[in-house]
Amino acid sequence: MSMKAITAALALTALAGCASMNSTPSPASTGTLITATATVESVDMATREVNLRGDDGSIMSVTAGPEVRNLAQLEAGDVVEFNFFESVAVSMAEPGDMGEPSTMILAGRTAEGDRPGGMIVEATDLVVTLVSYDDRNFLATIRMDDGTTDRVTVPPELRSFAAARGPGARVLVSLTDAMAVSIVETAM
Repeated sequence: MSMKAITAALALTALAGCASMNSTPSPASTGTLITATATVESVDMATREVNLRGDDGSIMSVTAGPEVRNLAQLEAGDVVEFNFFESVAVSMAEPGDMGEPSTMILAGRTAEGDRPGGMIVEATDLVVTLVSYDDRNFLATIRMDDGTTDRVTVPPELRSFAAARGPGARVLVSLTDAMAVSIVETAM
């Protein structure tokens, strides 16, 4: 995910942490899980190219990198499940919290001899400052600590939160993106 996309996602969700005018508003979070399956059409071990047929009949080609173990066990007819998860947690930033984003990436893969599979998680923390919120057009302007600003459309589920905070509110945003891939059914 690009830094601009992360910034826009963070800005939209940062406002969700502004649910209260209390001096210690409660943290807030949201998450979305999307699951998709595809059937293996073919595996080319020489190029490590895997052709997958989606539930809608479309064909997608992916190249399994060298980090994918046990690719030789994958065969036509196997059903692969993809789980994509995104969550956001927001809270009011502490006075000393810096706005410079920090990112942690975790990855895992199946053991030697197991069916192919793996996961990756990217977690980013960032402090943003609310500059303004236009409740007629549902636009929020946020500023990062480096001085750059961005204007984002606030979705309906976050509008009351945005309206509850005034200019200068500093929000700590934790964004997590994860993907897991596993074989859920083997060819018979």
